[in-house]
Amino acid sequence: MNARTVLAVYREIIEGDLLKLVARSNKSEKDGGGARDLRFPWKTFRPTMHRIFTENGVERGKQFRWAEVTYLDRNNVLETTTLEYWPPTPSRPTEDRIAKVSASPALGGKPVLTDQGRVFMVLTKFDNGIVRCDYAYETALRAGKWATEFSSQILNCMTAASARKGHRTVQGYYDFTSGEGFCHAD
Repeated sequence: MNARTVLAVYREIIEGDLLKLVARSNKSEKDGGGARDLRFPWKTFRPTMHRIFTENGVERGKQFRWAEVTYLDRNNVLETTTLEYWPPTPSRPTEDRIAKVSASPALGGKPVLTDQGRVFMVLTKFDNGIVRCDYAYETALRAGKWATEFSSQILNCMTAASARKGHRTVQGYYDFTSGEGFCHAD
């Protein structure tokens, strides 16, 4: 029996994030690129992220959550690594974060295609407990290469974000069990 998808979280990867993934920094407040992590508003994302990051850890006296994730490496071979999800720092008190992204082979260890429209980091949880980390590209989302309900969630979030003034980074999630999704465009 194949595992069924129960939850998918997405976050747009913008120019500053691309630098984070390769351990470079442009320290641009507008584009990100300072700390090497991917941030999420904790009030809306933490309960969902804790469904993915289910293990507790402590480092230098600070608590965090972690998950073992599978991913395709540069040669399209399925591999496993861990990702860490940390609570806010004093300097960014409203944002949790996936930390050390440049050190993670699931995120920083493979090239991100930049000629496929907008790019999204996707964490997918299956009913057998496996978590998968991938990049979803706008062209693939529009071509129907992802589950319809999930691709519609991202594409609708992109549309809502573009209706607002200025460039908005798109992030959110879709719960396949309840059929509910959430779009955050900051």
